[in-house]
Amino acid sequence: MDRTDQELPPDAKCTRCRGRAAIRMPSHHANFCSQCFVHYFRNAVKRALKVLGFSEPVPLMVAISGGKDSLALWSVLHDLGYPTRGIHINLGIDVFSDASEEVVRRFAQERGLSYTAYSLRQVFGYTLPEIKTRTRRKICGVCGLLKRQLLNRLTIQEGFRNLALGHNLDDEAGRLLGNIVRHRYQYFPKQYPLLPSSHSRMPTKLKPLYRLEAHEIRTYCGLSGIMPIEIPCPLSRGATSHSYKEALDFLEARMPGTKRDFLFSYVERREPPHAKPDFGTCKHCGEPAYDDSCSVCNLADRLKNTRPQPQGD
Repeated sequence: MDRTDQELPPDAKCTRCRGRAAIRMPSHHANFCSQCFVHYFRNAVKRALKVLGFSEPVPLMVAISGGKDSLALWSVLHDLGYPTRGIHINLGIDVFSDASEEVVRRFAQERGLSYTAYSLRQVFGYTLPEIKTRTRRKICGVCGLLKRQLLNRLTIQEGFRNLALGHNLDDEAGRLLGNIVRHRYQYFPKQYPLLPSSHSRMPTKLKPLYRLEAHEIRTYCGLSGIMPIEIPCPLSRGATSHSYKEALDFLEARMPGTKRDFLFSYVERREPPHAKPDFGTCKHCGEPAYDDSCSVCNLADRLKNTRPQPQGD
């Protein structure tokens, strides 16, 4: 959705206030002026928070990457009166990670928000590029594994019980499509925008942006003066998640509202998950684990016993 007058007739009216429209939203069969779009955006987050059981402001740790989604989430949660603290993990990906951390620092300073920045080397012992030279696993999967557990651990260490993530509608719909295509039915219970804590060292995780599409978040950032990192992660090339999102974009362009219908019809038919004490405790680090050793400690052990391999272009 480009916020341009060229996509709208000259006499297009805002669906809400009947003023001159500036933003076309085909999936909603609506047009908005800039002010009413911001109202719509904040209401979408408020509605999501209410559905997820967070209608009253409670302290939230917010995972901040420096991208549009996490910055928009942090901004709107603060505007809605939620006490927040940001948490950023520098993955050590050369220029990309340093630029991302600078975006987070500047954003927090301009808005008077507090955050903590950690480096992956500091909390795990390796940067992501160093890990890539020592494993044959897909690096995006390794990155996701590390960020999940480290964000859990650091959120609890900082005294928070709830962690807000910036996953948007496109992310969740693409993930759902991937799980269906690959018959990953074991992941369906986690395909919900709220995951209650099931261990004393695991926060409840919520996704307040699950009702908003990526282009809506991009527009909100433009209207709110939010300047996210624009460099794509150089290690994400070839990630299968991009292909699933592109497939949904293809359908959305021809049938507006497809992504929303696809995700919401699934989520609304599911019961909200209940906390289940499925986890034990890792004997090495004390974090949640299905076995005696957690996935992160298993990875660290393998990396210690693996020599770096030369990388191709």
